[in-house]
Amino acid sequence: MKQMDLNTFITIYQEFLNEGRAKGWMVEILIEEFGNHLASITNQDGIEVEFFIELDLENDVCLSEKTRQTTLDYGVLRKKGEGDFFAKEVLDSFHHYWAKKLAKRSMSFIVHKRS
Repeated sequence: MKQMDLNTFITIYQEFLNEGRAKGWMVEILIEEFGNHLASITNQDGIEVEFFIELDLENDVCLSEKTRQTTLDYGVLRKKGEGDFFAKEVLDSFHHYWAKKLAKRSMSFIVHKRS
């Protein structure tokens, strides 16, 4: 199982938002604090979705003196019945961008060996 450090994931997220701006999306950062990020993304048709990252700080595990491990949730929020296609486009674009960057950032990943 591969794991990524938080800073690498946040960097990929921020670069993705910049790429979205280059596509013509309007991006507004709503929350940017340790473990929690929320951005409003609006396309050229005025459809708005929110992209979030949430670090589970309540259930972290100490791996060593300097390393902690937990889960990180991310996704796209939208109003019920609105923005379904744009939400899927944003999430698919993020996954594509992440996969593209994954090969270039392979040194940022560590392999977790089960004992």
